[in-house]
Amino acid sequence: MKTIVTLLLLSVVCFSSCKKDSSYDNLSNAILKKEGVLRVECNNCEIKYNVQSKDFATNVKEGSNDIAFYYSSDFDLKTQLISKENQNIRLMVIDSYGRIISNELSNCSAGEVRVKSFNINIK
Repeated sequence: MKTIVTLLLLSVVCFSSCKKDSSYDNLSNAILKKEGVLRVECNNCEIKYNVQSKDFATNVKEGSNDIAFYYSSDFDLKTQLISKENQNIRLMVIDSYGRIISNELSNCSAGEVRVKSFNINIK
């Protein structure tokens, strides 16, 4: 009986004194950014977009372009699509979890500007 009580007390002391050392945890206090994709399919167009108060622009010619955007909190992705000729343009927005936020195919004339806003959630 004494040995069981001794072993029980010893195990309680051992397990209660264990502590996780957070200095070995590389991800503690780190902000992980999420990566979404803005896919534009057109023959000749320009896409301007705003991610968390930062403006970006890119030209797309003869095909599609996957544009990665990074975010760490909820925000509204604002896009401005400028068609440089008569064409069909597909604009697809995919969040970091692979969810399709928007998949839109539009017939645009030369010089037409389309402005859209998409709500991107971190959860």
